Amino acid sequence: MKKTIFSARSIFFIIFLLAASVAAQQTGPTNSISGFIFDAQSRTPVPDVYVELQTDTFSTIRRIKTDGSGRYTFVGMNSGNFRIKVNPYRTNYMEETEDVEIVNYRLGPTITSDAVYRDFYLKIDKRKANLGDANVTGAVFAQDVPSEARNLYKKSFNYFKDAKEEQLGFEALKKAIEIFPTYYDALNQIGIEYVKRKQYFEALPYLVRAIEVNQRSFSSFYLLGLAAYNLKQMNEAAEAFRATTVINPQSSNAFLQYGMVLRINNNLKESEQALLKAQSLLKDTPSPQVCWQLALLYDKLKRYEDAAKELEKYLKLDPTAENAAQVKILIKQMREKAKTS
Repeated sequence: MKKTIFSARSIFFIIFLLAASVAAQQTGPTNSISGFIFDAQSRTPVPDVYVELQTDTFSTIRRIKTDGSGRYTFVGMNSGNFRIKVNPYRTNYMEETEDVEIVNYRLGPTITSDAVYRDFYLKIDKRKANLGDANVTGAVFAQDVPSEARNLYKKSFNYFKDAKEEQLGFEALKKAIEIFPTYYDALNQIGIEYVKRKQYFEALPYLVRAIEVNQRSFSSFYLLGLAAYNLKQMNEAAEAFRATTVINPQSSNAFLQYGMVLRINNNLKESEQALLKAQSLLKDTPSPQVCWQLALLYDKLKRYEDAAKELEKYLKLDPTAENAAQVKILIKQMREKAKTS
């Protein structure tokens, strides 16, 4: 008998605790480009694939990896024309590129911000598929689903393409779940759609039920961690992200999120271990987010020189960061603390 990651009792304990709080959503006047990367056939999210933000002349500005829910986000660019390029290295997916435009307007003394959403549905490159690469997709969870429920699930994706019809998408998924209550794909997908819209509280019951059905679901645990984090339930977020590191010990994003939540919970030794693991998994493509989290951790540990070094790495990796001026001040402050400590 396989050992489960969460017991049934602990799953219900998580949902009980999370239900006690509703997230405060914060938005800022910042341009952003974000979206999700999905497998075109299974419609499941694709984690840990590279996404590049490029100028309209094909020069790469930033490169990141999708997180465990298949999400990517670029923040802080000026208005103009850009390209989003998905580079699914070491997988059997085909490369995808789309053009996007950031537009700002002046309304009196205020300049509006712009948020562009662009999802990608990656197709299998048959030339690569013949090579038998084991890293094509995650594990498939097979179920014998009634045809009516499956058709509603598939139909929901067309609805979600149009913001005016997204409510029909939710209704289709809920109807599919009503027909087949243990429909994992539908439960996980409705969780994805709610998290995409920052409706974290609404996502909870569906994600918990998805995990009850499939306790090896990296996506459901990761989304549950995001929801718990945004609902400020850090113990539950840490437990969910811990599960993702067990399910996929090669995911740098899983260890990054786990390390961040452990730091917030003051589990500092474990936090450093998780963040250094995330850093080692990235190898030749270091992440500014990992450097930032390590800097915050070392500040807590009063290892100020180490904190300053991580902040320097952060700026080197992301020299156009929106908070670059503040980071330079922080580096100076950390060095001053290191001298007097």
